[in-house]
Amino acid sequence: MKKIGYFILIVTLLLLSCEKQELIDDHISDKKIIHGKVLEKRNQGMTLELTGESKKRYSEKIHVSVPDKKMLEPIEEGQNISVWFDIIRESNPPQTKALKVEIIVTPN
Repeated sequence: MKKIGYFILIVTLLLLSCEKQELIDDHISDKKIIHGKVLEKRNQGMTLELTGESKKRYSEKIHVSVPDKKMLEPIEEGQNISVWFDIIRESNPPQTKALKVEIIVTPN
């Protein structure tokens, strides 16, 4: 009888461990978003002129670095974008690292 119990326990554990686990925390918070207009695009980042609440909360301009140049490919100077960030480092102008970048499309 004990052997059947151990067998059922082992099979159950194996089936549970084979379940695909989803990423729960991607470290991107909807509370850490800044909005702005791209003033200058560089190799590893860009300079933004902050708009709306972002301007009131942080500064007028901010340097944003990116971990991957592919994030910058669709970005052009003059576009309005939203940037999800990690932390804002105090400097002049402030600096941050982009976790996600999204172009804001305005209707014509």
